[in-house]
Amino acid sequence: MMHLVLRQKNDGQALVFVTLVLAFLIILLLTCIEVGGRYLELAEIEDALNQATRSSLQTFDYAAFARGGQVLRETSATSAVGCAALDHTSARSYACTVLLTNLMGVRGLEETNEQTAARVQWTFLPQGGTCSFPNGRPPVTFATPAVCATLQPRMTGLLGWGIWTPQIDAADTLDPIDS
Repeated sequence: MMHLVLRQKNDGQALVFVTLVLAFLIILLLTCIEVGGRYLELAEIEDALNQATRSSLQTFDYAAFARGGQVLRETSATSAVGCAALDHTSARSYACTVLLTNLMGVRGLEETNEQTAARVQWTFLPQGGTCSFPNGRPPVTFATPAVCATLQPRMTGLLGWGIWTPQIDAADTLDPIDS
């Protein structure tokens, strides 16, 4: 008799199983969309910061270049946070302008573009030097003029599953002049 009870099927058992499987697959699909969206957003803001450091290097001192030297418009190594109180002829002004322009197309920022740009830690090394990054990232040393930046933007994913603050580091240098 017990053997017959185990084999007896009730109507709707398959429906419960299908519902559970579909719920699991939907959660898995949404998680994949969220993770993929976060990687895309991270790549977009990382590209914006890389372009800002690369573009700010183009503000080197052309008079020094004509004499066979390479220096940025800054005369000494400087570190600054954000984009406030800028000298409009400085490399930081140019870096901030490029960053703010490129942030216009970035998705997932929790704050305004100006608030995000205010979080950037800029380092300008007109004669070369070492860039140190927070959170245990290894330092990078350059023999030619360099610009380094670190940013921890406040971001949300596509589905809005919480705020995350990745650390984004960027550094670029001028190619050496071959004599």
